[in-house]
Amino acid sequence: MDLKEIIIREDGKWYFGGAEMFRRNILNILASHIEKTGDGSYCIKLGEDINPITVEDCPFLATGYIEEVNGKVKLRFHDLQEFALERELKLTLKGDVPYIDFKWEADTRLSRGVYWKLSEFFDFRGEDIYIIPPGITN
Repeated sequence: MDLKEIIIREDGKWYFGGAEMFRRNILNILASHIEKTGDGSYCIKLGEDINPITVEDCPFLATGYIEEVNGKVKLRFHDLQEFALERELKLTLKGDVPYIDFKWEADTRLSRGVYWKLSEFFDFRGEDIYIIPPGITN
């Protein structure tokens, strides 16, 4: 498969050859193999194959919020990856759009619902906003 035609749109949806990729299990495999190159672009590396992809905004979109029985919090991404919030995170705002760091700086856009759920954990420090998940002390 020629992955050069893969585009991750600003809204977090994946496209191949102009058609939306909707099989989340396939997206999960591809997304878990995204790497950032030295020039700041992105690629998918599967074995020896390295294929550039087009990312309009950022490679990841947090669309789900999971509160576990133990009180810990996880985020679920559009591509079905999960991210356990086990450390303090700096919130980055680009205009009025919120981002957090998953693998790289500001690589994960927060959906409106996730942003509002996380707002109860905000810690304002001057101009900066940090997310302090449950069970983490700052």
